[in-house]
Amino acid sequence: MKRVLATLAAAVLASPAPAQSLEALRRRAEGALSRALPSAVHPDLQKPMNPILRAPLDPRNPVETPGGVVARASLPAIIERNRYILKRTFGSRLLDLGVASDAAFSSYFLTFSDAKTTTLAPLGDLNRLRGAGVDARIDANTVYNFRVQVNIFNPVRGSTLKMTPVQGTRGPQNDVKTGPVLDAIQARALVFKARGRELWLFYGTDAKPDASGFADTRSFLFIMEEGLSSKVWPLAEAKLPLGSNAVVDLDGLELNLTRTAGDELIIRE
Repeated sequence: MKRVLATLAAAVLASPAPAQSLEALRRRAEGALSRALPSAVHPDLQKPMNPILRAPLDPRNPVETPGGVVARASLPAIIERNRYILKRTFGSRLLDLGVASDAAFSSYFLTFSDAKTTTLAPLGDLNRLRGAGVDARIDANTVYNFRVQVNIFNPVRGSTLKMTPVQGTRGPQNDVKTGPVLDAIQARALVFKARGRELWLFYGTDAKPDASGFADTRSFLFIMEEGLSSKVWPLAEAKLPLGSNAVVDLDGLELNLTRTAGDELIIRE
């Protein structure tokens, strides 16, 4: 920001004021701003952006011998970790905040969990998170608005997830930077590397589309965190028959997956 202001000041002061009209000064300042912004805004925002959420993975039979094992996931050990990303007080209750989706990966939800139950709150259009936000009803007396306040100079780790009590809710304001949110997600995921690239894996029960509870199906979620070039790939567990090898393509990074009768997911390059 200091660089932007200095550039503007230099542009305006470069010529004596009496020699220029106010309109000319305005045009000069606007030109200086347009030249200065590309160097001030975070480089990631200057790149073309692809959708972060990719189409559900469609496994195929392998045509080559799989490479070495890069990860072995005990499914009972990692199931539902997506529901326990952040612990915060909402209203008068200390709850675990997480996320879930339906089996078709077309509806997304915030989850609020305590020792007894999990509540689902539909997110609807995810773009609303960067605007007016999404109101999530946690219980009969508790509604919070979730909104992302974007920091254009450091959008990925410097933005703020704002969680504000609304509709008469009495409770604390919960604000957290997106950097610690990403760190918390990584800490809950199974982290592994394939061909030099880090991936995070989650495994959870699918939500019912009407947010009334959870279905009897489960899914995997592969995450590649690379700033604004990050990608997320869902995979339905039913697409991986027990004991069979299957290949999935993560935008050019191919993984060989085997779901075993011993409740393991073996991942090979």
